[in-house]
Amino acid sequence: MENNQAFGWLMKSAVSALLPTANTNINAIEGCNDISVLVDGVARDFETLLSAVLSSAVAGGGGGVNTANVPNDKSASSSSDVPSTETNNNNSTKDNLTARLDRIKTLLYEERSASSAAVTNNNGSISLNWTPGVATEVFKCFTTNNNNDATTTNGGSTPIQQDLLPKLLQNLPSLPFEARKSISAIFNYLLVCGLDGVDAIQFASVSTAFAAYVLQRAALIIGTFVHCHDCKSQGKSEGGSGGGGGDNGVDITLLCGSMLRSSLRHASIYQWVLEDANCEQLV
Repeated sequence: MENNQAFGWLMKSAVSALLPTANTNINAIEGCNDISVLVDGVARDFETLLSAVLSSAVAGGGGGVNTANVPNDKSASSSSDVPSTETNNNNSTKDNLTARLDRIKTLLYEERSASSAAVTNNNGSISLNWTPGVATEVFKCFTTNNNNDATTTNGGSTPIQQDLLPKLLQNLPSLPFEARKSISAIFNYLLVCGLDGVDAIQFASVSTAFAAYVLQRAALIIGTFVHCHDCKSQGKSEGGSGGGGGDNGVDITLLCGSMLRSSLRHASIYQWVLEDANCEQLV
């Protein structure tokens, strides 16, 4: 029987109490302010988790499982009531991934709160010399494949981040519930941070740049949102083309619908969706 997601926080607290090392790692993540380090960690955790989910699906007779459609928490059940080392490691990876994404989201929100407060305290006066460092760094780290060097070199930490954001979006069903929520929040924030608020003009460059990034990959990103927004396709089968299946379908549908609406707030993406050729692909 699957664990009730509503009590995930309680389970996390219990596990942390029994595993002080894991708890220490989570505390370190929650205290990290370096976006590059956090995104590097997200990339490593994601690849580790995806490999584990794929291996589990293949071992369970998944055969031609699509890594973009592997359901969450559907690994083969153990014959023992005692969690294996592999299971513990997998749970630790999920916790670390969730914590890192949550930390990135928190840093974005904290920067925006401080910016809005500063403008309000200055009677609406906006400093044109200030730039949103956190939002800019999050955008750059999640979209490193915009760097021509990153696509041709194999050294350093950049290759593991190549196409990280589209991969995360395509594999939402394979990720923990809270991690999916954070990915959606980060995606939405980068798109709309420059559209609303008293200090929107200070974030306009990030919002515009991220919208351009999404537009360049619209067939993949928008196509994923539209497909996952179809409740019927989400419920076809756990391992089928729906991408979510089972209990995961509803929350993924809502998250993808939210990200689709944020995308359509940009005229360039909206116009792309309305083009005849693209409409035919999406319908």
